[in-house]
Amino acid sequence: MRRILRTLAILAILGGGALYWMYPRLSASRVQNPFDAAIQLEAAVREGKDTVTFRAEDVDLNEVYSALESIYPYAFSVHSTTRSNGTAELRVEVSRPARQRQAWEYAQQIAAEQIRSGMDDVEKLRALHDALIRLCVYDSQTAEGDRQDGATAPFAADGALLDHKAVCAGYGRAYVMLCEAAGLDAVYIASEKMDHGWNAVRLNGHTFYIDCTFDDPVPDRGEYVEDQYFMKSAEELRKTHVWDENFYEKVLNKIS
Repeated sequence: MRRILRTLAILAILGGGALYWMYPRLSASRVQNPFDAAIQLEAAVREGKDTVTFRAEDVDLNEVYSALESIYPYAFSVHSTTRSNGTAELRVEVSRPARQRQAWEYAQQIAAEQIRSGMDDVEKLRALHDALIRLCVYDSQTAEGDRQDGATAPFAADGALLDHKAVCAGYGRAYVMLCEAAGLDAVYIASEKMDHGWNAVRLNGHTFYIDCTFDDPVPDRGEYVEDQYFMKSAEELRKTHVWDENFYEKVLNKIS
């Protein structure tokens, strides 16, 4: 009898140890795609938590970063730590957090000034498009520089909104921020093939593209705003732009 009890005790200890070892993986967030992971990360950061733990096999860091970049308008980096228990810890580090919060406050002010009662969504999008272009000047010096750091202000919303100077990434992220302030959904599209960024929105089940950078003349012409790249269809935009259309359609499916 003692031998049986001793055996049961050993099995209980071993089972408890296995459960202790497996618990982090079993309790980690399970996601089917990088878009769900990005949405969880964004929600965590907005709640003041910078880290989310996923099952390691569910996470492709590059895809998660691209998905998060498309919906989260702040300059940031994502750090991944893979544990031996089968989990991956993703931590979001926001650059210049105080300054980017200031940009968000200014975006809310601009949206309040530009959006009037009775406007439909297209009119709201156009008002924000025009306001951003009038506010911001394209930063040719940064764009043509040999050493580019995508975390610096010209590549982010705070550069466009606070410094009034940015490259395409800054325009695109600032436009997402302005749309969010106005209660509209927009995503930021980054094209490695073009080394360029712009935006997409979905209205009534249809996707439209907005390129504020291409609508801002260089050299700057003050209050003058072009609209060649406002609310373009995919068919129209493919004539001049190249991007992973399928990837960003999936992002829009998640937020629309």
